[in-house]
Amino acid sequence: MSFLHPLALLGLAAAAIPALLHLLQRRTPPELEFPPLRYLSEAERQSARRLKLRHLLLLLLRTALIVMIVLAAARPLVPVQSGGAHEPTALVVILDNSPSSGAVVDGHPVLDRLRAAARGSIAHTSGADRVWLLLADGVVRGGGQEALLASIDSVTPDWRRLDLTQSVDRAARLVHAEPLPGREVHVLSDLQRTALATGRAEVPRGVRILALAPVRGRPAANRGIASATVAEGAVIVAVAGSDSGEPAPVTVRIGTREVGRALASAPGEGAAVSVTLPVQRTGWWAGEAVLEPDELRADDRRPFVWQVAPPARVSAGPGAGPFIGTALSVLRDARRVQEGRDVIVGDVPAGSTGGGRWVVQPPADPALLGQANRALTARGVSWRWGLAGTPGPLVSRALEQIGGTQVTRRYRVEGTGGDVLATVNGEPWLVRAGDVVLLGSRLDTAWTALPAAPGFVPFVDALVNRVVTGAAGVGTAAGTPRVEFQVRGSDTVGATVFGLDPRESDLTPATPALVAAAFGPTALMLNDARFAAERFAGTRRADASALLLALALLLAATELGVATLTR
Repeated sequence: MSFLHPLALLGLAAAAIPALLHLLQRRTPPELEFPPLRYLSEAERQSARRLKLRHLLLLLLRTALIVMIVLAAARPLVPVQSGGAHEPTALVVILDNSPSSGAVVDGHPVLDRLRAAARGSIAHTSGADRVWLLLADGVVRGGGQEALLASIDSVTPDWRRLDLTQSVDRAARLVHAEPLPGREVHVLSDLQRTALATGRAEVPRGVRILALAPVRGRPAANRGIASATVAEGAVIVAVAGSDSGEPAPVTVRIGTREVGRALASAPGEGAAVSVTLPVQRTGWWAGEAVLEPDELRADDRRPFVWQVAPPARVSAGPGAGPFIGTALSVLRDARRVQEGRDVIVGDVPAGSTGGGRWVVQPPADPALLGQANRALTARGVSWRWGLAGTPGPLVSRALEQIGGTQVTRRYRVEGTGGDVLATVNGEPWLVRAGDVVLLGSRLDTAWTALPAAPGFVPFVDALVNRVVTGAAGVGTAAGTPRVEFQVRGSDTVGATVFGLDPRESDLTPATPALVAAAFGPTALMLNDARFAAERFAGTRRADASALLLALALLLAATELGVATLTR
């Protein structure tokens, strides 16, 4: 039991007043022998016993009356199973408004149900609680009840994906740090299976995790476009989502013009189609792949972009080596490059200080390193080859095809300015400085495993067609579906294609076993009615002051009756 006004319990000291008055009124009368009245002694003794009993009963009633009044003023709270108030509680409400919350189930968006449950949790808080709201953007919002309710009302599906396991871990640590009797985390999500696939939340003892269970029934069938990339004159469209059992028709558009259609197999079976693109003039082009509308509209379209450019005019320079020569031959056969001297790939050209672009590797003979560095300086390049570096794997965000490839021999690439495109052990390995690209190793299997890797020819293609020209290429990022171009001066040098995380397309809900594995075995997965009944159940209390006042009135009436009828 606890009290809303514990200081009022000091009034219990007043319960001693009836006893004190009773003691003060007691007196022993003087005894005198009066023979004629001796026969009344027995009657007097019987009357005294009745008076003592009356006084004792009145004393107890008056003391109990004062105790009941003081306890009622202290507002005692007693544990109850349902209804009533609750003790001060630290609460985090996780409202998952990731893209999948926009799916329509039984004619209503999933987010409407989640919002209603979140409002119920916030509306049942009191001024003594500490409350936070966590949305898909990862920001923990604190504030008063009205402010948080307004935030919930304004929530719409976001493009960001919420990691539920990580969010529950953060929320549990946040409420555990609060010195309050109750600690709860309310998870209001569609509980996608893919959102709980990895990791486990560390939930401290005493923190209750309540998760709203998905609506029973078969999960909504949904298909979404996972990716759309252009290669070899065609767009490759991959389809993901919940298995609907039927092929997905894909439409490809450039602007408002439809340029092709194809049927992708059901998701989960490597669903991807290739649609040939019409020949376009030189420049940057954007299009989109579109699916027919279904339960989740947000993933039914994804843009793509590609550049139409004449193949680079490339030649192998002195000391290029057999691997570079073979790669350029393959690229010429594929019409990705043509013969010319706009780009020279190999060792630093001796005695040449101008003309064309260079993709250069360190000389095989260490004695020629100084000569090569002087040629770079004469060219105006601020980078040079230094001492030998330690072996290690390649790391590159700009050229993902070479990531993880082992380098066994290299020189440190030293200098300032330019762009570092790849590193080994945190040190530059691939650098672009103006119209010169420097490699820290020779493109030979004695120096690196790269020439024997499947990504070697695409790597050389990227070097001569994109990297040495300073073009950024086409990148991808999570976001609202759109295309943003990178511009340098008056030239477009790259583009970024934004789209939703393809895992959002799979609407299959997590099983109770998966929820327990992610949130801990004590987590509760409840339907709407049980969720409403269980929130704050660990600290739910009812105010017993009304009952105590009723008892006080009953005691007062009894005291009045005893005092009047036994007079």
